[in-house]
Amino acid sequence: MIRVAAPLRNATGMLVLMALAMACARDEEAAQRDRLDQWFSLGETLAFEAASGCAAAVYEVRSGGVKAAMPLTGSAGEMVRVLGQRGRAALVQPGETPDQAMVGLVNHKRDLGMRLRRTGLEGRDCMGEITESAFRHAIDTRGAILAFDEASGSLMLLEPKLGLLIVAMGAG
Repeated sequence: MIRVAAPLRNATGMLVLMALAMACARDEEAAQRDRLDQWFSLGETLAFEAASGCAAAVYEVRSGGVKAAMPLTGSAGEMVRVLGQRGRAALVQPGETPDQAMVGLVNHKRDLGMRLRRTGLEGRDCMGEITESAFRHAIDTRGAILAFDEASGSLMLLEPKLGLLIVAMGAG
């Protein structure tokens, strides 16, 4: 009886720890999809991972556009202003990459630009091979759209040519 009880206690303890770790995940896929579906026409989930300090995902999108609920901006200054007013915005600059757009945001409003960069870096802790590859591609693609939601702390990259939406969330 003693031989069975110790492994059983260990297994129960591990289950409790796993449940606590899952309960403390930065985001949940269903909640993230519900939030994102307000702004993008989501298709299938290609990758999703979340832990206590990060979340990252890749979704197919049915269209390469942004829905009306996500305000579109055309410059770093305008994105800063709209984020201050509405808490979310997408920056569309066809000749620039999202990485260049973040540099523009850092130059315009350093704390905001650095927050977006930090979100992407922290989100990498949850990125598997698919998500990291998609993120790296999208951040360096001219015409990809950079978006940010203050409330959830979500950095989003919409790569319309491939029909992908990549999401990174840091510690919050």
